[in-house]
Amino acid sequence: LPEVHKEAPADAPGDLEGRNAINESSQKLLARKLKSESWIEPRSIKVIDRTVIPVIKFSTKDARSRSLQLDISFDSRGHHGMDSANMMKVTMETFPMIRPIVLVIKQFLLDKGLLTAYTGGLSSHCLFLMVTRYLQEQNLACWADVGSLLMGCLDFYGNVFDPRMVGITVSNAGQYFRRPHYQQRPSYQHDSFNNELSRRHSFQDHDVVAMSSSPSTFGFDPLYVEDPISLGNNVGRNSFRINQVQRAFSDAHRALVATLEWDMNGSDLHDDGIKFPLLKSLLPNSDNV
Repeated sequence: LPEVHKEAPADAPGDLEGRNAINESSQKLLARKLKSESWIEPRSIKVIDRTVIPVIKFSTKDARSRSLQLDISFDSRGHHGMDSANMMKVTMETFPMIRPIVLVIKQFLLDKGLLTAYTGGLSSHCLFLMVTRYLQEQNLACWADVGSLLMGCLDFYGNVFDPRMVGITVSNAGQYFRRPHYQQRPSYQHDSFNNELSRRHSFQDHDVVAMSSSPSTFGFDPLYVEDPISLGNNVGRNSFRINQVQRAFSDAHRALVATLEWDMNGSDLHDDGIKFPLLKSLLPNSDNV
């Protein structure tokens, strides 16, 4: 065997090799460095590395109402962060009302613990696409009434939309399509399904179509929302708590309707000094409402 002993003493510890090596990813290395930053809450740092795109999540040390929730991801194969940002920018120019709607729903889901995909909730990107698809169906005359659009969105995804049978895509003006795994179910009737949705949300017959080209591997995913940046990628595949999300949307819509009915019956919602009483009924824990 070759000699491994060196006559000169080591000046500094070297890198461990073999079984003694420290297996630390770039995300974990950066997370360890961030813990020493004074503006970051160290207990909030989480490394999510068992996902398609690993991410570091953390929040700032400001007061609760001013604390920022931040994510850091690394550029890699399959990372379309910049493309997604450009897509969102174009979408917000087309649908200016999407910004307040998404912000309110994001805060609502955050309060419910349903805004993280790796725990079964909705990702921000998935939520943005779902709201975009809903707005693609609406009449231009309704765009100025953001409150009605918010309530309609909560009502649709909370009380009408069936993620087991219908998928979502915003590409090519958007469409709802039948999930491949469920399109042959005997209980599914194409005409009656369209009639129900047309009555409440003015869907056209051509909007719900069979998407036979969709990969069958997504048939058992709890939610199918196609990524317009990477066609065939399902951004809702990890949302195994979609039923909880829908119940939360349904409860939120019911709370808003009850608040409106209370106001219509002559009660003054502004007696307690709340600036936005309807939003306060939706976001009771938010200090900014």
